[in-house]
Amino acid sequence: MNFETATLDSLCELVVDCPHSTPKWTDEGIIVLRNQNIKNGVLDLSAPSFTNEEDYLKRIKRAAPKAGDIVFTREAPMGEVCMIPEGLKCCLGQRQVLLRPKSDVNGQYLFWALQSTYVQQQIAWNEGTGSTVSNVRIPVLKALNIPRISNEDMVAKSLSDIASKMALNTQTNQTLEEMAQAIFKSWFVDFDPVKAKMRGEQPEGMDEATASLFPEKLVESELGLIPEGWEVKPLDKVAHFQNGLALQKFRPESEGDDFLPVLKIAQLRQGYCDGKEKARTDIKESCRVYDGDMIFSWSGTLMIDLWTGGNAALNQHLFKVTSEEYNLPLYLYWTKHHLAKFQQIAKDKAVTMGHIKRGHLSESLCVIPPKALREKLDEVLLPLINQGLNLRLQSNQLATLRDTLLPKLLSGEIELGEHGN
Repeated sequence: MNFETATLDSLCELVVDCPHSTPKWTDEGIIVLRNQNIKNGVLDLSAPSFTNEEDYLKRIKRAAPKAGDIVFTREAPMGEVCMIPEGLKCCLGQRQVLLRPKSDVNGQYLFWALQSTYVQQQIAWNEGTGSTVSNVRIPVLKALNIPRISNEDMVAKSLSDIASKMALNTQTNQTLEEMAQAIFKSWFVDFDPVKAKMRGEQPEGMDEATASLFPEKLVESELGLIPEGWEVKPLDKVAHFQNGLALQKFRPESEGDDFLPVLKIAQLRQGYCDGKEKARTDIKESCRVYDGDMIFSWSGTLMIDLWTGGNAALNQHLFKVTSEEYNLPLYLYWTKHHLAKFQQIAKDKAVTMGHIKRGHLSESLCVIPPKALREKLDEVLLPLINQGLNLRLQSNQLATLRDTLLPKLLSGEIELGEHGN
C-alpha cells in the first residue's frame, strides 16, 4: 500500500469514552445515541431513544457531541461509525467513543478512512481473545493507523456526494411511502370520498371520473359500516402467504455449485444477503425471491418489505406474499394496515421469539372495492411504489460503487485529479 499512516489519536483533538452507565430512559427529551442507530456509516434516528436534561448533563461532562464529531462503536457491533449532523442535540449511550478531528484534518475523510478495509481489519485483529463480547479498548482505538493521502479533501467529497445521494433517495422513498399509505387509508379504511359524497360534496383533491367510482352510501357489514357494493374478505383470501423453507436441508452439494443466497429475517432487516448461507438453485419457484417481491416476516421482528436485494432463497419464518386475483397495492397496504396488530400479538406471546399464526391472517378482515376502483388504485399507487423501488435499487448500486471506490482511493490505485468528480 503506497500511503503513509498516522495514529487516530494524532488526528483527533478529543477521544472521549462514553459514560459507563445506562441513562434514565424517557419517552421524550434529549436524544441518546445507541449502537442500533448506527449502521454502515449512517445515523438512523427513525426510532430514537431519549433521556432527561439532568442525565444529559451528566453524560456530556467530558464533551458534548457537536456537528462534525464522529461516533465510534466499541462493541456490539465493533467499528461502526457515524457523523453528528448539524443541529442535533444529543449524548452518547453506552459502548461508544466520541472522536473530534483536529481543525487541520478533514473530518469527512477521517470518517471514510475509519470505514475502510485497511482500518476495519486492524479493528478485527484487535478483538479480545476468548471473551464472549469483542470490544475495542481505548488504547487500541487511539493506536489505529489511518491512511494519509495527498487528495483527502477530494476523496472525502466524492464519497460524501455518493452518501448524500443515497440519503436523499431514502428521504424521497419515505415521502412516497407516506403518500401511498395516506391515499390507501383515506379511500379504503376511512372511506373519505364516500363520506364526502354523502354530504353532497366533491371528494377533496379528486377528479370527477375517480369520484364517480365511489358509492354515496355506507351499509352494515361484519366489519361495521362499509361502502355499498364493496365486500369484506379475510387477508388470507386476498393474498397467498407462502412460507419459506428450512434451507439447511437444501445446501449446495459441493463448493463450486451454483447457489442462491439465503434470505432470513436478519437479511430482510438489512436489505441485502451477505451470501454466507447458501441454498441450492433447484428449490421450488414459490420460495425463490426476486427484486420487487413482497416479503413479510411473521416471527421475531415482524416487518413487511418490498425486496431489493437481488435473487435469493426464502427461509422459514418469512412469507412471500402474492395474489392471483389482486394487484400488489391492495394486498400490500391491507397487510401493512394489520401489521401493528400482528406485532402486538407477537409481543404478547411471552416467548423468546413471538410470532403470528395463519389463523391471525384469517381473522384480519379487509374491505375490497369493485374492480374499476381497484384499477384506479393501481393507476395511482403503482407509480409511487415503482419509483420507490427504483430509488432503492439505485442506492444499492451507489453502495457498491462506494465500497469499490473506498479501498482504491485510499490505496492510491485510483487518483482523483482535476477530472475527478
